Amino acid sequence: MAACASSTIPIRLETAAPPLSPRQQRLIQLLRQADRELSGQDLHALLTKAGPSYGLATVYRGLKQLQRHGLVRCRKLANGEGVYAPLERDDHHFTCVLCGCSERLSICPLGARGLGLTTVLLQGFRPLFHTFEIHGICTSCQHSEAASDG
Repeated sequence: MAACASSTIPIRLETAAPPLSPRQQRLIQLLRQADRELSGQDLHALLTKAGPSYGLATVYRGLKQLQRHGLVRCRKLANGEGVYAPLERDDHHFTCVLCGCSERLSICPLGARGLGLTTVLLQGFRPLFHTFEIHGICTSCQHSEAASDG
């Protein structure tokens, strides 16, 4: 399973990314068409249905390259699996530590003006993308805990 990069704020890269391969173009196209984040295995299944199959390792290599080009972001789920989305979709999540459910936040709490972007840039770090996640206990699990305590 591919490792996800840590949280950063998206900015334009100073150097142009090399042209994308047809496989990388297909991966980014599938991610843009999806209404949710997709795992490497999800993408592999979609590619297998659509025609000539790519190997799972090829899919993960392609995703890693897309991350390096600043076109795709990755988020780790509670089970350790990475899920991917195109950079232009700025989704962030509440994730329950008990059941693992994940719900989208309605806003991006980091934004271009938030949380010390200038400090990060002054340290010489070149951000490509960011993820933001709040971990806690969902309403359903809170109700289950309250019912078992009562």
